Amino acid sequence: MNNKPTKKNFNSLVWVLLVLRMLLAAVSAQAQQPAPGTYTKIDFPGATDTAECCSAILNINNEGQIVGGYLDTSGTGHGFFLDDGRFTTINFRGSIYTEALGINVQGRIVGEYLDTANVSHGFLLKRDVFQTIDFPGALNTFVNWINSANDMVGGYMDATGSFHGLLVRAGAMHSFDFPGASNTFGLGINAGGEIVGIYLDSSALNAHGFLLTKGKFHTLDFPGANTSAAACNLLGGGVAYTAGISDGGVIVGGYCGTDDQLHGFLFTGAESLASDAAPKPSAFRTINFPDAINSFAGGINSEGQIVGGYESADGHYHGFLLSDSDVESLIAPATTQLTSRPQFLTPSSIHRTASSVTRLRRIELVK
Repeated sequence: MNNKPTKKNFNSLVWVLLVLRMLLAAVSAQAQQPAPGTYTKIDFPGATDTAECCSAILNINNEGQIVGGYLDTSGTGHGFFLDDGRFTTINFRGSIYTEALGINVQGRIVGEYLDTANVSHGFLLKRDVFQTIDFPGALNTFVNWINSANDMVGGYMDATGSFHGLLVRAGAMHSFDFPGASNTFGLGINAGGEIVGIYLDSSALNAHGFLLTKGKFHTLDFPGANTSAAACNLLGGGVAYTAGISDGGVIVGGYCGTDDQLHGFLFTGAESLASDAAPKPSAFRTINFPDAINSFAGGINSEGQIVGGYESADGHYHGFLLSDSDVESLIAPATTQLTSRPQFLTPSSIHRTASSVTRLRRIELVK
């Protein structure tokens, strides 16, 4: 019997982390307009699941390179890199589980891995060399996104079991929390330093998306969302989880709809949030893979390409790329820079470890 933890086993060990990524998944048919375009199915060759909800969410950089995760036939999780139709498996040496979560324009990849003691660590992969990223004193750490300035965003669990946002900038680690939240997770950061993510309220029973811009936090919930963290069978809560943000401030994320299913979304009203206005319903667009049971958006680049995943009728998970849509017309150059930053905690060095990257044959995307 295979005794290696599967993605679901791992998430059950840290259920708040499950909520975090599960909150990385979704939007409902209630959205005002669907996002048109061409959906391309992405399946790692031979995998039982690709982009399983909602831990290994796909991400994409401005060069169109994609990272994510997949489960092999034994139930073990691996990260992957996809470039020009060619898949590369990413395994942190000595780990029992690896997932790639973000990639920047320089090709630097971030994610997390699980060691033999079932402890989660963040990592940075640069030029085939891994660097482990652990917040000082944390029980678990993950890194979810890296921008063109090599700033990294993620989260960590402290000794009490609570999660906090994590920003790594110039080799120093900083902690941040949504005001009054019981748990905070950083999920995306753009070239302007704007951060998106998820927080759980003081009761830890409701989940919400957030945008941190110009040193100020703003809640971002899809209109009419059920914000209960137990919604959709714990696959996403009601949060407009804000998984990613383009350099022009366009946000993707999701929530659990009234149909009790997950749906991805696109939000183009970040400027209104920055000025303390309520998000306009017209600024949301749905992202649903055709005929999927659940859909979830994970990343967006500044070319308007969106990646995510979906659950098919047979219960398996697949990745997708959404392109050739009018989203490109909504993407503007980044103009927002952080003028004030949240208060951060103790800096720490990043520890280096050896690399283990396995090359696979060229595989074309399945359309």
